[in-house]
Amino acid sequence: MPAPKVTLPANQFDPAAAAYDAARAFPPGVGAIVAAGALALVPGAVRWLEVGVGTGRIAQPLARLGAAVAGVDLSAGMLAHLRAAWPEGLAPLPLAQGDVVALPVATGACDVVVAVHVLQLLANWRAALAEMRRVLAPAGALLLGYEWRPPASPGARLRDQWNAILVAHGGLPGTGGGQADFGDMAAALQASGAALTEQAVGEWTLTRTLARQIETIEHRTWSHSWDVPSDFFPRCLAELRAWAAAAFGSLEAAYPVLHRFVWQRFTWPARP
Repeated sequence: MPAPKVTLPANQFDPAAAAYDAARAFPPGVGAIVAAGALALVPGAVRWLEVGVGTGRIAQPLARLGAAVAGVDLSAGMLAHLRAAWPEGLAPLPLAQGDVVALPVATGACDVVVAVHVLQLLANWRAALAEMRRVLAPAGALLLGYEWRPPASPGARLRDQWNAILVAHGGLPGTGGGQADFGDMAAALQASGAALTEQAVGEWTLTRTLARQIETIEHRTWSHSWDVPSDFFPRCLAELRAWAAAAFGSLEAAYPVLHRFVWQRFTWPARP
């Protein structure tokens, strides 16, 4: 049987490693709230695995609260950044480089599998969900996390317009066309027999400018820009800037954006 193909080129995530913490960092105290919410959803769980562990944004606060976490990530650059920034005095985090559709983990080895900001990047997210369930113990739980933001916020409208521009030029929206909808993923898991518990565990407001968000596209630190072909990337970026200026005026104007972190816990009935 041929080996499973990786979902995305491993080095596609490497350039984003250095900027990822700045782009995705929680405000002070929020990471601990998010981690505590995860622990409360799976009391007594011992063996934790974060898929797409990245720079440790979720794993580090979990480890600080006593969870025995291991991590898998496709990107060597992300893992190197995580190792270099891991706090002294905190138990080392077992790490492995691997693909979400071929996890280097034994079947049934985990009590909890965690994935945050991973599946929405994948065109083959169904295969990834199946693989994550494979490594879960029979009574284990899958935790999917995401940040909710108002769909009509300037940043959300900018993202939607970027995707529309890409499609108009013959490209695919989002990274690899894999922008999965969290509702679709929840429906697929429930169709497999999973029970869903959803809980918001943190709320905060960040101030942004469209100029800064466009910079994340220009520098390809935003996942929506990672695999846009270079031959029409500049044209798409210029169109986006022109649209944003026409729609909002000054791109330097700051706007507040409400964020909520949401955990989705999926569990399956005991197998006979």
